[in-house]
Amino acid sequence: MSVAGIIAEYNPLHQGHLFHFRQSLKETGADYAICIMSSNFVQRGEPAIFDKWARTKMALGIGIDLVIELPSAFACSSAEYFASAAVQILDSLNCVDYLCFGSEEGKIGNLERAAEFLANESREFKTELKKALDEGLSFAAARQKALSNCKNVPRGISSVLSDPNNILSVEYIKAIKRSESKIKPVTIKRIGQGYNSIEHAASFSSATAVRHYLSKIDGINCSDFDSSKLMKDGFLINNLPESSLEIISKETALGRGPVFPEALESILLYLLRKTPVNELKKLPYVAEGLENRLKDAAISSVSLSEVISGTVTSRYPASRIRRILCAMLTGMTADFLEELKENRYAQYIRILGFNEKGRSLLNKIKKNSKLPIITKPASYIKLSNPLARKLFEHEIRTTDAYALAYPDIKQRIGGTELKSGPVYFKHN
Repeated sequence: MSVAGIIAEYNPLHQGHLFHFRQSLKETGADYAICIMSSNFVQRGEPAIFDKWARTKMALGIGIDLVIELPSAFACSSAEYFASAAVQILDSLNCVDYLCFGSEEGKIGNLERAAEFLANESREFKTELKKALDEGLSFAAARQKALSNCKNVPRGISSVLSDPNNILSVEYIKAIKRSESKIKPVTIKRIGQGYNSIEHAASFSSATAVRHYLSKIDGINCSDFDSSKLMKDGFLINNLPESSLEIISKETALGRGPVFPEALESILLYLLRKTPVNELKKLPYVAEGLENRLKDAAISSVSLSEVISGTVTSRYPASRIRRILCAMLTGMTADFLEELKENRYAQYIRILGFNEKGRSLLNKIKKNSKLPIITKPASYIKLSNPLARKLFEHEIRTTDAYALAYPDIKQRIGGTELKSGPVYFKHN
């Protein structure tokens, strides 16, 4: 028996994801596929366009056997935290043979060399990185400059770290190396449009483009919108698996999506305006007076986009500002995130869904897992580890915050985290 692990957001699940999944099984010959999937907030610092239960159904719909949650504490975090937590969950299952991820590079060699170099940073690199950061560059730009200024840097590393999926790939491999995991990294060359492209291509558009397209459909979040139109939309038909499109149509009809960041705009503006500067300073990723820029932007801005554009600098890109805002919304602090890091990130395994094969695999995992497994959410209170309970309570807050962004007001009730068990997908 061999098991392939996939780390994904599926925001939403599109044809590129389906290609990656099928290629992963083809290249590894794995018998089972496990997906570690982001919770209701994603790495770019935004609410997912559909909730984790809908995206779990999308994953099971293409053949994933078991879906496990990447808690929002890590899902809405930097690449290092995101990757480290996800890899740690996979490794804790004690059954995963491969980690399959997409990259622009498409070959493992340069990615592994970059990961090896960055997992064991030289003194020269650390010095050059500090110099570049002191110049006010973002971390990504500073790292690129430091690499170009260092001697004895393996060939190909600098170019690899210029593309978003490559960067995340390197973080996955770093996490495997640092945890001394036996999981084998496997990369699949990414096809289609670029990660941040909003081009509405005939096929293989990015998730960014799909979200952008949905945001431009007139009246899509209105109660009288005819969601059946989505099933006939040419762009969506060409860019999404049929199972994903069906789920999107149903969720839209129920008023549970699509969810856009602007739905939380007033709440975020209010929280920024009311929170004292000394409390803003305690949020993750806030440093060097950024709390003052956030406060000033909140007072002078009337929209979320204005707050972000008014706070962004060459040192602090928009993605970092959005993650800070998500942390404020959900009650995450820098100290809590650091405590999780010091204690090996994730504290439990939360099951979001499975098919029949996944149920069988889960029974085997329960016998060997390094972490406690949660299938019934209300049972979290029985966890012996206080930090695990604290992390799950953060997830409860996160889901309650996310629910406030649903288009249909009747869907915005709280407490759904404790009432939602795993999705069981039965193939016809």
